[in-house]
Amino acid sequence: MELHLPKRIHKFYWSLFPIILAIIGYHNIFKNWELPLYGFNDLEDFERLLFVCGLSMCESALLTVFLWWGIKILKKIFLS
Repeated sequence: MELHLPKRIHKFYWSLFPIILAIIGYHNIFKNWELPLYGFNDLEDFERLLFVCGLSMCESALLTVFLWWGIKILKKIFLS
């Protein structure tokens, strides 16, 4: 399944996505999963870090799109 977004979201998405990714990534790595408590001696620990980073990227992408939709709906409500 592909999700096609309009071209006008491109600038909004790439300006907001890295900020949200940094915040969510920090929260997931240090608060939720507590990865610093694990040693990175095994491949399993490295895979856990990659999994958390991938999960953070997906969460950030969804949150950015939902923010864009919310702002678009609010603009439509207040301008009409």
